[in-house]
Amino acid sequence: MKLNTISEAKTCSEAKTCDNAFLERLSFGRRDFLRMTVGGTIAGAGLASLPFGRALAEPAKLTLDQVNRMDLDAFVAAFGDVIEFTPAAAKEAFTKRPFATVTALHESLFDNLRLAPPAEQHTFFRRLSDIGENAVPFTAASTSEQAKASISSLDAPALARLHALNVAYRAKFDMSYTICVRRNTVQRIFDELERRLHNEKDVELATAVQEEHLITRIRVVEQVSGPGAPKIYGDITTHVLDAMIGKPAKGVRVELYDVGWDNPRKVSEAITNADGRAELMKERPVPIGRYELRFAMGDYFRKSRTPVAKPFFDVVPMRLSISKPEESTHVPLIATPFNYSTHG
Repeated sequence: MKLNTISEAKTCSEAKTCDNAFLERLSFGRRDFLRMTVGGTIAGAGLASLPFGRALAEPAKLTLDQVNRMDLDAFVAAFGDVIEFTPAAAKEAFTKRPFATVTALHESLFDNLRLAPPAEQHTFFRRLSDIGENAVPFTAASTSEQAKASISSLDAPALARLHALNVAYRAKFDMSYTICVRRNTVQRIFDELERRLHNEKDVELATAVQEEHLITRIRVVEQVSGPGAPKIYGDITTHVLDAMIGKPAKGVRVELYDVGWDNPRKVSEAITNADGRAELMKERPVPIGRYELRFAMGDYFRKSRTPVAKPFFDVVPMRLSISKPEESTHVPLIATPFNYSTHG
């Protein structure tokens, strides 16, 4: 039987009997799993970045036309680590050129893992390092992702809880917990780990493959531009109107918090522009989770010399839940010193 293997390996009937060389070639660390979603540098007009991560220079994107003109060596060099240390995936995908779309490129690369026998898939995930367990990145992409991670900012009780969950997960599934952390808040990563502990083994393996698909899709789209690229980014924006004067509210400070934890974490802040608009998150997946927008309307009305003795509202909070990281979320606010409203 011909196998679409994860690496160049012999056929194995079950994971424990795989060739040792196959296991050695699968001994690597995590690449996307520690690129946490709280923090990092968020660029954009009117947006104040917060020091939760270190900004790294991103390499210029390849065009799809350039990819289609690559020779084998160049192609493997560019995409051999899309699936961790698996040049075989790139070698197989190379035979399917030319790619009509960026999606076709990603799917061709991912076929190597998706079409592999379950035993090989399981071996792949078993050799990944666990989230928060002093994982060491080996690829350039992993290094970049680790630099933007916030897992290291977890306090000792949270790290102890994560360690206990990792131990329980490995005890049941004998593999690493895999989730696309760029699409999830830290709290949801914990919640999903607890929930997935109740899965059957075959369901959990399929879930891990699906998450790896999401991870590698982001990687490819951030590396290659061209037609047919799937949408991987969402955004959170707002528009504030001053109902006292019937005009946009310029200069309102807006803060975005991740409120999934007991202690809310500030994700970003922005000042509304002349049109009353502000971008709180852009050019990244919006992590699934619970958020709160805080509008400093009291400060705004005091500075605007609105003819009232004292604004009734100081900070106006609005809670929102994000379930689709690739979609746009817009929150409009109409305010006076005494009341406010929003609309869909």
